[in-house]
Amino acid sequence: MEKNRHRKHKPLQAPDIESLNKLAFKTILELETPLGINASSKEGRYAAFFGRDSAITGLKLLRVHKKRPDPVYLGIVKKTLKTASRLQGKEINLASGEKPGKLIHEYREAGYSHLISEERPWYIYPDRTLRNYDTTDSTPLFLILAAEFYNLTKDEKFLKEILGTVEKAFHYAEEFGHKGGKRVFLEYQLHRPSPHGGLVNQGWMDSIDSILIHGKPPREPIALVEAQGYYFKALKLWAQIYQKINKTKAAKLEARASELDKEFDRVFLNRSEGLYYFGQAIFAQKAEIIEVRSNPGHCLWAAVKTNRELKSIINGEYIPDVVARLMKPDMFEPNVGIRTLSTKSKFFDPYSYHNGSI
Repeated sequence: MEKNRHRKHKPLQAPDIESLNKLAFKTILELETPLGINASSKEGRYAAFFGRDSAITGLKLLRVHKKRPDPVYLGIVKKTLKTASRLQGKEINLASGEKPGKLIHEYREAGYSHLISEERPWYIYPDRTLRNYDTTDSTPLFLILAAEFYNLTKDEKFLKEILGTVEKAFHYAEEFGHKGGKRVFLEYQLHRPSPHGGLVNQGWMDSIDSILIHGKPPREPIALVEAQGYYFKALKLWAQIYQKINKTKAAKLEARASELDKEFDRVFLNRSEGLYYFGQAIFAQKAEIIEVRSNPGHCLWAAVKTNRELKSIINGEYIPDVVARLMKPDMFEPNVGIRTLSTKSKFFDPYSYHNGSI
């Protein structure tokens, strides 16, 4: 068995690669909708518009477009951005998590019976749509996608159309994204009125047991490590774009990115097995969840090219240690991938959605 774990696979040949490309393209078309793209097939449980999933898929499609240009990819991304913009929060609604400027987590016009038949049913708007905003990362991911789309297409008309949404999203992050103190982090805190339900954990690891301390959810507010990485990238990307259209706003975004960068190291940095690593989250604005998870790896992905160098919220001096820690045997499975949670954690379960799976 050990032999098989490290067996080298033969590289795919050109016909195999082309076959996979065609299959992937067909799958994308099957997921495409008038709103953008769904997270699963039309009959699936997640056949809905998800702010986070749609943004991440859009970013992947932009990468594919750079290698194999096709207007279909750009069309899907543009629809996704327009839908997210239309569904952007306009008021404070504690039952759904809506806040002015906040980007949506989940939108359903139908197919939500499983969410309203629970003990604490999810909120349904008067127009009979389910709009849920229980997410801390849809907003920065939308900002990243919008910036990357513009940087690729140089579509000035679209930039003018989307700029209002962008400014409201940054306003949300400044006014509602943090829950007190002097911190600039994106945080979340539930104020759910009875009897409505929703998501307790509001990052990509949103299952009920993905943020635990001694088997119980931590005190809020909660600042997730990866959300700060996304926010940093969003600030840097838009600071670059605003350099051409509004230098005052560009300077403001750059200053906030710098403040976030400094505060991030001070609060999230710790050590694991002799290596620098970053905690999964900060809760109640003072304590750190130090379970070793894959989440800090997202911060490496959320890098921006500045002066021909890539810069992420994780400073360069710590990157070798973060990579080395992610690649240790308790986190990395050769030929498979990186686990969501270290096998050394007391919460580890290889069959759990977010507590050990890959």
